[in-house]
Amino acid sequence: MTEQGKFLKVFSVAENSVAFVFKNQKFEQVLQAGVHRVWDLSNALTAKYFDANSIYYSDPESFYLIKSYPEVAELVHVWKLANDELGLLYIDDQLMGIVAPGEVLQLWKSAGEYRLDRVSLNGDLEVTRSVLEEIKHRGKNEVTKLISSKGSVKRAPVAMVEVKPQHVALLYVDGQLVRSLSAGMYGFWQLNHAIEVKTYDLRSRNQEVSGQDILTKDRVTVRVNLTATVKTLDPVVAAEQVENLDEFIYKSMQLALREAVGTKTLDALLEDKLYVNQTIKELVEQELDSVGVKLERVGVKDIILPGEIKAILNQVVEAQKAAEANVIKRREETAATRSLQNTAKMMENNPTLLRLKELESLEKVSEKVSNLNVYGGVDQLLRETVKLT
Repeated sequence: MTEQGKFLKVFSVAENSVAFVFKNQKFEQVLQAGVHRVWDLSNALTAKYFDANSIYYSDPESFYLIKSYPEVAELVHVWKLANDELGLLYIDDQLMGIVAPGEVLQLWKSAGEYRLDRVSLNGDLEVTRSVLEEIKHRGKNEVTKLISSKGSVKRAPVAMVEVKPQHVALLYVDGQLVRSLSAGMYGFWQLNHAIEVKTYDLRSRNQEVSGQDILTKDRVTVRVNLTATVKTLDPVVAAEQVENLDEFIYKSMQLALREAVGTKTLDALLEDKLYVNQTIKELVEQELDSVGVKLERVGVKDIILPGEIKAILNQVVEAQKAAEANVIKRREETAATRSLQNTAKMMENNPTLLRLKELESLEKVSEKVSNLNVYGGVDQLLRETVKLT
């Protein structure tokens, strides 16, 4: 190496890169792509290389260099967001990411044509339809995709809300009810706010209370299954009064069912099955109405008895039916005897009727006889064949 080469330092800067030259750790100049030979008599020159295609200019000394040296500032876009706004970063009209509130962006101008759309977080937080579709299409609604150097953001930038047909949703921002949402797809900025959505089904729906083991007044355990049809009429009242509407409806009907069954004996329940339905409706209807819910119908599906109780009841029913059948049999026998008695009295006072009865008897006898020889005339035949004493 010659003496001249000893003091000549070569910096090779790759395509789409840039180098910052420092002398004794103080900024000297910017080197663009190419091979650069610079005199360094005191061997005090160093260089930092940056990939300008990486979009983001990240360096501990970036703020100082941009502020102090115009040649550095010309290479970089600098945007600062307020704490109550976020940014939508576009490069060549393509959404590259969502920028967190209070963030400072330093972007290499050579990477493309930039645009930063600022969004205030103090007004309407709903994301416009076009932006929402673009965020979903680009897959930018993730914490890991959020442009933030602080690393303190723990949730996605947009709260996605889908409201199904025949449903309504209540939007709460920081605990305050803001508006009702009809069927559709929505998005709301949630970086600086707590977004909560409560959804309610406006259709009539079934509410089941199944497998309830209840002790009756006469200490018999029965299992009762109850079904009801309810409909939410006022979601706002429901949201204000109870935290979990379905759980509230279930508990109300469960307690009413236990009260209705527990105050009646088993025989009374089996004799009057509508009693339980009517009692539950009286106990629950007003309570549900106070939380914006209408009780349309309620009924006991079935009452399941223990095995030994069921066997005893079957024996009781069998004995009752046998007794009823015996009564009916005796009643028919009595009627038949009474009819015979009446017939005998009528024939006793009416010889013609008696004669007709004799002929009827003779007809029945003759049906079973193949040949009949008559001696002494018909009168003799009648007297000898049919004798009434």
